[in-house]
Parts: sequence; C-alpha cells; structure tokens
Amino acid sequence: MRFNEFKTVPNPNILLEYDPNISDEQLKDLIVQRLQTEQDRQMLDKIYQALEKSTLDERITTVLAADEDAKSKLQVFAGMVMNTEGTFAEKQNFVAKYPQGFIDVEKLMAPNQVHAYSEWLMGDDFTRRVFTNIYSYTPQGIGAGEFALAVLSPAIRFSGRSAEMAGDLVIDGVMTEVKAKQSSGGRFMDARKAKMNQRMVEEAFKALGVEIGKGISGKMYATNVRPNLDPQALPKLADTIIAGAFAFVEASESNALKNALVNGDMNQIKHEWGLLSFINYQRMSKFDAMLLLDGPKAHSLFFTDAQSVSGVLTAGQPYVVGPEQQVHPQMHFII
Repeated sequence: MRFNEFKTVPNPNILLEYDPNISDEQLKDLIVQRLQTEQDRQMLDKIYQALEKSTLDERITTVLAADEDAKSKLQVFAGMVMNTEGTFAEKQNFVAKYPQGFIDVEKLMAPNQVHAYSEWLMGDDFTRRVFTNIYSYTPQGIGAGEFALAVLSPAIRFSGRSAEMAGDLVIDGVMTEVKAKQSSGGRFMDARKAKMNQRMVEEAFKALGVEIGKGISGKMYATNVRPNLDPQALPKLADTIIAGAFAFVEASESNALKNALVNGDMNQIKHEWGLLSFINYQRMSKFDAMLLLDGPKAHSLFFTDAQSVSGVLTAGQPYVVGPEQQVHPQMHFII
C-alpha cells in the first residue's frame, strides 16, 4: 500500500487561519483547535476573561454602583478595573472584597507621620495596580489621588465643595484638603479665594525705588534688594508684603515671617512663609486637615496643624511680590 493511502485527509470544514466569512460553527472549530495547542497559562486566562467579559463586567458594574463616588464615574472606573492587568480570579477577588474597601483609613489619618502608600493601601498586587491606574485620573475639579481614595474606601467620599463641605475629601468625617505631588509640589492657596493685593506691595517697593520687573523672589529680596534698603523702612515694608499675600491671618500670627523679612534670612523666609501659608489657606478654605501625597515616592502625610510637622515640611521659593500664582511656594515633605 502506498503512503498516500495512509495519509489522513484534512477536514475541509476546519480552518487553520481566520476568515471573516466563515460560519459560526467553523469559527468555533478554529477556536477549539487553537485552545488545544495553547500552553501559555496567561494567554489561557486572557481568553477565559474575554469569554466571560460580559459576566465579569456586569459583576464589577453592579458592585461599584453601590458606592456613591464610584457611581458618579461608573463606566470609567469599571473600565479601568477591567483593563488592569490581572487574572480572572484576581478580578473576582477584587469585586468580592470591594464593599469593605482597600484603604486603612486609621493608618492614612495617623497625624504627623509620614507613611508609605503600602502601609494603608490594603489588598493584593491587583488592587495596587488598580490604585496606580486610577491615581492619575483627574476629571474636572478633582486632583490626583482623590478619585482613587474616594472609590476605594466606603469611609472616604468627595466633599462636593458645598458651603458645609470644605476641602476635597471627607475622610472618616474629617474635611480634608488634598495636595498631591506629581512632578512638583502643590501650593497652599486657592486663587479664587486668596484676596491678595499685589498692587499694594508693588507700590510699596516702587516708593522705595525698587524696580519690580516680573517679580521679586524671596532669594532676590534677601540677597539683592533688602541690603540696599534703609533699615528703618524694613518693618513697614514687611507688614505690607504680608498684608498683600495673607488676607486671612492675624498680625500676631505673622511675627515670625515679619522678623525673617526684616532680618533677610532667605531660608527662614521660605520656612516661615510656607507655615503661614497653611494657616492662611486653612482659614480661607475652612478645611479641618490636610493630606499631602507624593506620587513619585508613594508616601503620604496627614496633619491638622503645619507647626506640628514643621520638621518635615519644606517650602520652595516664595515671591514677596509678583504674579499671584507664584506668591506662595510649592510645598513638599521630607521622606
């Protein structure tokens, strides 16, 4: 008997390459044939997720809809969870545990302590990937990290920014302002409420014969401007600088900054300006606490009084006179 008489004749209905014109039955045969040769577990899991997508998607959407903050951006959040790299089992586990939340609020709110995100972000690697994916999601009016915190804990919600709800988030009942660092630190100010009077400060400098140009930083003031001024004029000028930048502080609260401006200590000017900007900001915005997030280094700091964390807070360069958005310095914390 010749060889070709032993040769198996291929089934003409089973196709090895996908053809968009094939029948449903032929497509099923193609999928089954492909699965029988697939050895990669990750690929098999992805195939299973694709087959179960509608079921899993429905489960995720149903669970997320029970959370008011997640509900407001339901399709966006559900899509982010579905598109996060992970197995079918990991996503099922996330859905099962979602109602209890993934943020250790007590640890997050531990005052005056620098914490790594890993100390208060609970859950497995998949949960951490979800947090990372949604951390930078910033729809209008919502800063980095705020959406992630609000949708991953039933004890955290958006404030709504109503008259009764100051701050960005309500964390376990505490009105909290969130400042997140991505590439640079946030400033302790709200331009809409600041009520600065930089024109008054400009006039004070001009009366002393000082050209303003595009503005005078704390460093420029300490090294180039102050040494050339009449020492007798410095206390009044310092009062004017403070009045023009800090509309919500009492004179007794600004003595440390006034002394730094009179004495011309550049580092002390930065430090005291940063601390006073917190008092000014808290009073204008009426929040109870502040949460600083350092995205690149994945650390946080929660506090209600800047003086209590003055040892770890650092200020960038303020402007004693200049554009309002640059007057108050960018703030950071030491890790």
